[in-house]
Amino acid sequence: MQTGMKKYILFLVVLFALVLSSKMVKAQVEDVANPLLQYINKDKGIRFTAGARLFADVAYYHSEYTPMKSGAAITDARVRTSLTYGPLYFYADFDFSKGTFKQKNIFVRYNFHESVYGIHSVKAGYFNEPSSMSLNASLYNYHFISRAAPAMALSAGRGLGITYKYYDATFFADQGLFAENKYNDQISGFQGVSLSGRWLYKPLNNEFITLHVGASFRYGRINTGEVVNNVFKTNMELESNMQTYVDGTTEFLNARVPWAKNTITVGPEVLVVTSNMFLRGEYIYKRLYKKRNDEALFENQLGGVWSWTTLASWQAGNPIRSSKFQGAYVEMGYLLCGEGYGYDDEYGLLRGSNERGDLEIVARYSYTDLNDINKGDFFLIGKQVFYPGGVVADYPAVSTSIGGGRVHAATIGVNYTLNQYVKVMGEYQYSNLKNVYFPLDKNFHQLQMRLMVSF
Repeated sequence: MQTGMKKYILFLVVLFALVLSSKMVKAQVEDVANPLLQYINKDKGIRFTAGARLFADVAYYHSEYTPMKSGAAITDARVRTSLTYGPLYFYADFDFSKGTFKQKNIFVRYNFHESVYGIHSVKAGYFNEPSSMSLNASLYNYHFISRAAPAMALSAGRGLGITYKYYDATFFADQGLFAENKYNDQISGFQGVSLSGRWLYKPLNNEFITLHVGASFRYGRINTGEVVNNVFKTNMELESNMQTYVDGTTEFLNARVPWAKNTITVGPEVLVVTSNMFLRGEYIYKRLYKKRNDEALFENQLGGVWSWTTLASWQAGNPIRSSKFQGAYVEMGYLLCGEGYGYDDEYGLLRGSNERGDLEIVARYSYTDLNDINKGDFFLIGKQVFYPGGVVADYPAVSTSIGGGRVHAATIGVNYTLNQYVKVMGEYQYSNLKNVYFPLDKNFHQLQMRLMVSF
């Protein structure tokens, strides 16, 4: 009778999670750490867990001109569930922070071959694309309050797709196919697609030290946008906050790229882990290729006061070119007290410091460049417009320059784990900004702390 009741409760919980996720479809959690609610049926190979986590942040910001909002906020509040049935694994988590409901991860994974020589698996659902070391690490296991800005601005976040993964002690390969628009709500046509992958080689991987080197690659085809002058216009926006979440504004690092159609992102990475030290870094380069219907746009402007008379003259007065952006970060940490750092072969990531008494100091330098400005172009702050060749003229004033901002940021922090359920983090960060839209803002200082609870 008792076993039957447990089965009934388990069925209702899983059904409730599936119903929620069907209505609500850039870090990743693959299991519930230290779950307080757990059901195990060894005879049938079933394991169900449920848990939750809460992040509460407080931050003080000092800037030169444009103020940021200091204060406190609940930056993450999740309910997490997992179900294992033999080789089949289901995971889902839901975020309720900031007073809104947001779907995070929901996927199913099948380990179709396991041996001492390696593990093969297929995964399908809504989860992080395998295109960045930083974004594929859970924030709870991250050693900084925020992920590095270049990863947030340039790498892909969650997507609806399917991946194949293989890993062993020496190699790691994770690649897949994703929908560019997970809701299929584009104006017309195919929704767009992306291909992404992350590949690692571990020349050293033992109980004393792990070294991995690797790279990620992503190709994306965009088919979402808006209609302008009866012509479909695809766009892409690259943005990041200032590596903080209490004021998550992205106005200082924000590049709006019109007519973006095809994107290529590449990123080499390296990670070194010992028992009491880690060093990791990543470089990310992104290029966006553009496409537009010049003939339709030319015909639509005929008859106007300033209309061009030939297609060639219109194209000369309305140039278009590809855009490129880049960024990089280096992070390091030293464990003053604790059991030691660990490496996760399954995800090719540094493990978190989650044991009681873990005390570490960390440091990071990051560089994010969302500026793609033509040499010689002039930006008129009063009109918020770039002028090609430095010549201010009413017509034509068409420049292909993009001023998304450039930030150098240096961070130092201290993290302490009280017990398996509670961690605290503290950081100081200095950032230097160069953005034509904010000429009076150059130096930013921020102090922030976080309380993390996970059960």
